[in-house]
Amino acid sequence: MPAYHAKKRLGQNFLQSKAVIDQVIELVAPEPDDAIVEIGPGQGALTLPLAESGATVWAVEFDRDLIGYLSALLSGHSNVHLINGDFLKFNPTAQQLDRFKLVGNLPYNITSPVIDWCLRYRENLVSAVLMVQKELGARISASPGSKDWSPLAIFTQSAFTVERMFDVAPTNFRPKPEVTSTVIKLTPIHDGRTEVSGPFERVVRASFGHRRKTLLNNLVSALASDTRLTAEILAELGLAARTRAEELSIDQFLTLTAALARHKLV
Repeated sequence: MPAYHAKKRLGQNFLQSKAVIDQVIELVAPEPDDAIVEIGPGQGALTLPLAESGATVWAVEFDRDLIGYLSALLSGHSNVHLINGDFLKFNPTAQQLDRFKLVGNLPYNITSPVIDWCLRYRENLVSAVLMVQKELGARISASPGSKDWSPLAIFTQSAFTVERMFDVAPTNFRPKPEVTSTVIKLTPIHDGRTEVSGPFERVVRASFGHRRKTLLNNLVSALASDTRLTAEILAELGLAARTRAEELSIDQFLTLTAALARHKLV
């Protein structure tokens, strides 16, 4: 096959290490009856072993210059559907995918939108194995009280169990990125405690509006103009006046949302 040069503008860094590929495939655990959606197959490093497992694969590649390369590589595998398009616009329902696994070595600039996509299709997802920038992996898997605790971590962990599996050094890619990557695994939580939308989302985003401000000041600025009532609600929940958003757990945000909603403040 002809040589293909990665495009910097598309954030392309192709995985080359067989050891890392094998680790990712083991995490996905493809079975012949599985439906698997792959984000950005690139040069097919993951696509080919996924196809060889017997699973049905939908490989969504944005770069049309790679389609011919991938078509030739995967020509013997009728179980692969190669789609040239923007993954963020990919609609699994239109492909009649009720249940599927997701995998991808993500361009770093689309990680947050991909997480939003996963939240949107949480009910259809069996699991998601994603290779992301290490810094973003730390943010997604952060805990309350840490500097990385943020709406991204809260929304993701409201819907998924997040596991950081292993780091991947730049030497495992061509061309080498400037940062280390991390493989994370998302497994949907089906306890019905929240939907990542509506009042809960508004409260969380408002709470982190200005990190240097207290929770009270952020809520009053963005949502609840009644300072006295908001302060009373926080006190009833055992939250001190100087409490900041990064100190609250997901359950505390859920309780706070319910309390504000009862008083029609959100």
